[in-house]
Amino acid sequence: MKILAIITYIFLSGIAFSQNSYYFSNPLPTEEKKVQSVDKKWFGEYKDEQRSLAYSFTADGVTVISTQVSSVSKKLVRESSTYSVKDNFIHGVVENDSLPCVLEKGFYFFGIRNRDAVIYKNSPTQLTRISDREYILNYEENGTYLPVKFVFANGKLTVSEFDYEPDQRPFSFIEAQSETKMNAQNIIVLSPSNLEFDQLNSRYFVEKSTFSLIPD
Repeated sequence: MKILAIITYIFLSGIAFSQNSYYFSNPLPTEEKKVQSVDKKWFGEYKDEQRSLAYSFTADGVTVISTQVSSVSKKLVRESSTYSVKDNFIHGVVENDSLPCVLEKGFYFFGIRNRDAVIYKNSPTQLTRISDREYILNYEENGTYLPVKFVFANGKLTVSEFDYEPDQRPFSFIEAQSETKMNAQNIIVLSPSNLEFDQLNSRYFVEKSTFSLIPD
């Protein structure tokens, strides 16, 4: 009797803790709306000061720019021929360039900017256009896609992420979907029609951050 109770508990726990992960079979809203970049009027670099993160939009595509804080000891700068510091700029970290630095507790701290191209020619990630100011960045993952929405307005970029409760099934209104199970995860791939995408777009993208255009 105890064994039966344990088996029943494990079975019910498996159901209770089963999570749903949703992906899309194609870039949203449709493959036909794929673009290389955003409209020219939105070109530039948009930065989130709190996270030291930025997006750069050009005719060539989209780049994510992040800042990695690093340091070099004052002793190493003094003893090495590679590094030098002048007027609060450190030389030798980046080839043919210098970086602003701050001396604190015997170390020079500085930020190194990393640039990762997201949208470029033949990139797996797809950018699609909803309107002249709304776009979807579709990240490719094992042949399926995860969307992030960009909205431009008045020198601001708003980034909204696809959001849902993983223990619920909120997308019953999407007719075309397939499901597989992987460990405790239900992997559900959605193929929404244009009308079904409109419902997704209006209800299931949650604003996560706002970026400001950096003046030239």
